Amino acid sequence: MTGFSLLVTAWYLQIPVIIGGVLHMLAVSRNLWPGLSIPLHSGLFGANKTLRGLLLMPLFSVVGALCLWPLDTLLEAASPLAGHPLWLVGLVAGLGYILAELPNSFLKRRLGIAPGATADRHKLLFILLDQLDSGLGVAIAYLLYPGISFVQAAVFVLSFPLTALVVKRLLFWTGLKRSAV
Repeated sequence: MTGFSLLVTAWYLQIPVIIGGVLHMLAVSRNLWPGLSIPLHSGLFGANKTLRGLLLMPLFSVVGALCLWPLDTLLEAASPLAGHPLWLVGLVAGLGYILAELPNSFLKRRLGIAPGATADRHKLLFILLDQLDSGLGVAIAYLLYPGISFVQAAVFVLSFPLTALVVKRLLFWTGLKRSAV
């Protein structure tokens, strides 16, 4: 695989969690299903890591993965997801996304950084961690299922922060997110 095709594959594999993340931000900004906005554990992860996110991000990533069906059908054997149920790919990706955010939130709470706030010290490091954590989680999930290569996973992780920043900026401009990072 060439460098360009690895990058295109990484972006293709990001589609389920991009769609899942946008739908999740829509649910959060509109306060849909408020009964699920129960913090997983305020002391450990802060108030922003909720049952709603734990449930909706994987479900919405399933929706995102199912959006790949027309392309996946056209690509046939060339798709990195060939032979794998798209709903399961989306579920695995969404779980990887949300679970990988928890250690970063745990670290920030231990350092006294408020939920949703940006660190005063080592600001760039925490911005980078905020972009890498979920991308790393999805890449690990994809390594386990559907079994992408380590090189594909590495390109996924390296390209994910740029994709995340672009999507977050768009969400900020549309009013679905309070900050652009």
